[in-house]
Amino acid sequence: MRLHSLRLQAFGPFARRHAVDFDALSADGLFLLHGDTGAGKSTLFAAICFALYGLPPHERNMRLRSDHAPADLLTEVTLELTLAGKRLQIRRIPAQKRPHLRNSAELVDQKAETYLHQWVLDEHGHGQWEGIIKSHKEAGEEIKSLLRLTRQQFCQVVLLPQNEFTKFLRADASERRVLLGTLFGTRRFGLIEEFLATRKTLTAKTRDEARADVLRLAERIQQAAGDDLEPAQDAPRADDPATLTAPARAWASALHRQALTLQDAADAATETAEQQLAQARLAEQAVRDLHRLQQAHRSTAHDLGLLQEQAAHHDRLAERRERAVKAQQLQSVLETARTADREHTRALDEDNRTRAILLPEHASLDAAGLTHAAQQLHADTGAVQALLPDEATLQRHTAELAALDRERQQLTETLTDAQERLNTLPQRRADLAARLEAARSAQETSRELTPTLNLVEKQLEAAKRRDALDQQISAAHKVLSQAEKELEQAAKTYVDIRRRRTDGIVAELAGRLVDGEDCPVCGSPT
Repeated sequence: MRLHSLRLQAFGPFARRHAVDFDALSADGLFLLHGDTGAGKSTLFAAICFALYGLPPHERNMRLRSDHAPADLLTEVTLELTLAGKRLQIRRIPAQKRPHLRNSAELVDQKAETYLHQWVLDEHGHGQWEGIIKSHKEAGEEIKSLLRLTRQQFCQVVLLPQNEFTKFLRADASERRVLLGTLFGTRRFGLIEEFLATRKTLTAKTRDEARADVLRLAERIQQAAGDDLEPAQDAPRADDPATLTAPARAWASALHRQALTLQDAADAATETAEQQLAQARLAEQAVRDLHRLQQAHRSTAHDLGLLQEQAAHHDRLAERRERAVKAQQLQSVLETARTADREHTRALDEDNRTRAILLPEHASLDAAGLTHAAQQLHADTGAVQALLPDEATLQRHTAELAALDRERQQLTETLTDAQERLNTLPQRRADLAARLEAARSAQETSRELTPTLNLVEKQLEAAKRRDALDQQISAAHKVLSQAEKELEQAAKTYVDIRRRRTDGIVAELAGRLVDGEDCPVCGSPT
């Protein structure tokens, strides 16, 4: 950052327009800003901070507008500077009161304004100011992005003449690291360091995982090798990482070559065994076929002997079969006769059971008599069925009559109850009227006593507060008494110290007195 010029008006102790040309001051290198106390040195730095950030330094609670400036002169600050290779002009007007344009006696509010311009060269090399931002927020973000310092950091680092160097030195290491890192742009080194640390962690993790994989594979190889293979001497060891790289590959290659040799021998032995197995299977199949034929021959010979022994029995069975075929032709006739006999017996039993349930006059009748009696019973049954609807109607009317009788009795009871309640209503009405009058009287009394009750409640609350305040006053009196005692003791101590100090001063003055010279207190030479 390089300052070129600063123009301010009605700002702080500067009541008029003033300008500072930093280019002319810094032409010979460094320059000194000095003056009496109150001359306005700090105001210049406050104006620079206000132009950059819109606020004065955070530790200065100063009024921006001058109390001695004319009413029609607005307070404003204009700063020209170069930031990150860009020449900028920042003009800020704080919020203030100004005269009305038409009525100068009336004051109106002037809103805060910010203007940011950039010096731009055209194709002919001529430069001019071009406005780029008019917003407070956008201007602040643009300046912060170019300057890379917050207002607090700017006040700590740049405004060192304002006795902030001590605060910067007393800041803790983290604050100074952040501030200096932002000032000198060391973030990229931090990112590189973070990247390298992360890369180191990932590489170490990958290395440990690779070593674990090598050891796990070596263990599996040793388990698979067993006693058939003879491992080389350079087997991988967990305590020696150097054996986990090329020696491990050589060891595994040696085992692999031994395994290939054993595999070739095993393949040749397997092929020979397969050929022998095929021949043995052919011989086994021939033996099995011969055994199966021998078993079939023995079984057939045994069956033939049994058939020869049972030939006479088979002849007897054939003769019995012929007799059975002849008897089968008469089976249907015999079955029909047995069925007719069973039906006749069942009919006689049914006739006996039927006559047992008949009336005595019908039990001795023959078939014709029973037929006539049955016809007579059918006729009587038809007459009775014709009368059944009338019987049902009679039963329904009887039930309805009984229901009407029960309803009449219920209505009679209800009428009696209603008459009794009607007789008691006048007395109940009188009782309710009396209760209503008592309730109205109680309500009126409650309305009259409500203010009194509220007053009593307030008095009760005030009494409670009074008791609490009395306790607090008592405690305060105790504290006051103790404080008065301590004050009295402190006053005595103070008087004693002043007395001793006065005695000491008298002794010091007496030791400095010289005969013939004026006394520094009274001026007497005696």
